[in-house]
Amino acid sequence: NLGVTLKELGRLDEAEASHRQAITLKPDYAEAHSNLLMLIGSMLFNKARYHDCTGDFARAVDETVTSRFDNWSHSRDEESLRIGFVSGDLRSHPVGYFIEGLLTQLRSSSIELFAYPTVNTEDNLTGRLRTFFHEWCPLVGLNDMAAAQKIHRDGIHVLIDLSGHTAKNRLPVFAWKPAPIQVSWLGYFASTGLPEMDYILGDPYVTPHTEADHFVEKIWQLPESYLCFSPPEFDLEVGPLPASSNGFVTFGCLNQLSKMTAAVVSLRAKILHAVPDSKLLLKNNGIDVEPNRSRILSMFSEAGIPPSRLILEGKSTREEHLACYQRIDIALSPFPYNGGTTSVEGLWMGVPVITLRGDHFVSHVSESIVHNAGLAEWVAADEDEYIAKALAFASDLNALAILRKGLREKVLRQPLFDAERFACHFEEAMFAMRKTLAKSER
Repeated sequence: NLGVTLKELGRLDEAEASHRQAITLKPDYAEAHSNLLMLIGSMLFNKARYHDCTGDFARAVDETVTSRFDNWSHSRDEESLRIGFVSGDLRSHPVGYFIEGLLTQLRSSSIELFAYPTVNTEDNLTGRLRTFFHEWCPLVGLNDMAAAQKIHRDGIHVLIDLSGHTAKNRLPVFAWKPAPIQVSWLGYFASTGLPEMDYILGDPYVTPHTEADHFVEKIWQLPESYLCFSPPEFDLEVGPLPASSNGFVTFGCLNQLSKMTAAVVSLRAKILHAVPDSKLLLKNNGIDVEPNRSRILSMFSEAGIPPSRLILEGKSTREEHLACYQRIDIALSPFPYNGGTTSVEGLWMGVPVITLRGDHFVSHVSESIVHNAGLAEWVAADEDEYIAKALAFASDLNALAILRKGLREKVLRQPLFDAERFACHFEEAMFAMRKTLAKSER
């Protein structure tokens, strides 16, 4: 808990030390291993260090497994497919937002969908998601062995983990190998570290084959985007370009506070210096709470940006959160931990996002999003180009207003929002994995 708190406060090195101390005190504490991997995988990525930590996690989990399944009594009919999803986030959460559209389209009579929620938390979105599954099988109250036995009895062909090392994951269940094909997708952005996880499902941007050595899993690329967003159930108008009436450009970022590192603040300050009279709107849970607010103001002050050029806002409803984009002209994706849901929501609200090209999964996420929204020119190769693009786009308000006016209609036709198109790619991937298994069984 201390490590998680330190991370949220941006004290990353102290957070890492705390997680490592927890593991020293209790080497088989899977949650502490996941917290450490989450931190290193998102904010402090180093291939060698991450690999070492995944090895420690895999060994700790391995000691809890008495016997793995090596035989599966599933249907060998290559035209049938049972897909299981393990997640603690089948609700109003980014995972829920990105999976709803897919589930609405997976209606083939040869596909059966099984949900294995790891928590009892439910909301309105959970209610909608439940209707798409043939069976809803909570793992709550089951230990890892019992959970694995349940999944094994269900005859699942492809078991998909939607959590990775995020909260409420049940990765140790996968170490029992309850399904013949096991896949990591959607809710995480690095290797799980488990040898029993066969594939990581990505796309040409987030999982280029040149970075295959970042993963224990084999890379399986969807042809365009590894994400497909479901627009919210409520409607909000995009609205006119704020700069047209304000007389100044408003940059914005609605990402979590922990992504606001010294390097991110420094780059944003340079942009504010480069664009006269511009302002920066920052909004997320905790930003309006002391000492967070004082820390943000102090960091920008040290970079020469006075409080008058910052707009700081905290927690709100999701509708109010999205409406905030009506006051933003250009969104700025953080790095190395890119914006994901926030970048996609901004695009839906007519706000283009500038992102920095990365060198590992989590730093490629906004790159994938922007490319799959048809805005490749908004990807910067380095920090200097990031600043140059911000200045250039902010200097042409007429072009920015035109882009904003048609952006929602544009992105809804792109792979990032086209659920039918995405579902076809997803289904093809699942059946291809199934056929690969069938060939190996002959």
